[in-house]
Amino acid sequence: MKIALAQIQSSEFLDSNLKKMKSFVQKAKEQGARLVVFPEMAYFTAKREGVEKIISRYPELSEMFQSWAKEFELGLIPGTLREPVVGEPKKFFNTLLMIGSDGQVLAKYRKIFRFKANLPHHSYDESRFCEAGHQIVTCEFEGWTLGFAICYDLRFPELFRSLRNRGARAIIIPSAFTVPTGEAHWEVLLRSRAIENQSYVIAPDQTSISGEGLSQFGHSLAIDPWGQILSCHKTEEGISVIELSRERIESVESQIALWQSRNEVLFPIA
Repeated sequence: MKIALAQIQSSEFLDSNLKKMKSFVQKAKEQGARLVVFPEMAYFTAKREGVEKIISRYPELSEMFQSWAKEFELGLIPGTLREPVVGEPKKFFNTLLMIGSDGQVLAKYRKIFRFKANLPHHSYDESRFCEAGHQIVTCEFEGWTLGFAICYDLRFPELFRSLRNRGARAIIIPSAFTVPTGEAHWEVLLRSRAIENQSYVIAPDQTSISGEGLSQFGHSLAIDPWGQILSCHKTEEGISVIELSRERIESVESQIALWQSRNEVLFPIA
């Protein structure tokens, strides 16, 4: 199965973001992809007051992305959307939708781990406005079991072990890593998650300056089960297409019996 990773600069201008995203879906279709994946919050980034205005548009926007998937007849993960929390209009779930080629939502994953950091350039605490998800999510698509994570989730290997335990051999991680943490940790963490679980890791990231005014790292990566980088998009906008291979997974497993060597008596996997 061919998967397209779309790397874009997201801004506070919703309509231009959506226009750009749709053009990338078209390009992915032309290049033979069966699934196209966008970065975290690809559709809209802004200061807090701008974000609060967009939360209520979740139903409308999710339906629009479903119509795109049906129109182009391919799977679509439009990055993540802000899903309203019932009774708290200014709070949201950071929600990933996996939409099938018929326009139906096949899976919905809400980001479990909320970013909290005190860095020289900026302080973060997503728990102030974002509710945590509580479910590990996989789904079947085109004969593959896909697992889902979002950005900061990358730092928690227990989630990825649980996804692997549920059969995921391709893990999708839409992200919005900023430059300082991206330079320090992005590649090494992604390659580690792929190697540990002998699975593909697909990680589109935002690039350039976000609508919030933060420098995004870019360098969207697709990594194979051996930890080999299949594609890296540097800092320019665009898409890259990679192909999943069961033979590659089998080859890696034949060299190192990693999964068979686990000890769930001492280290149980959820």
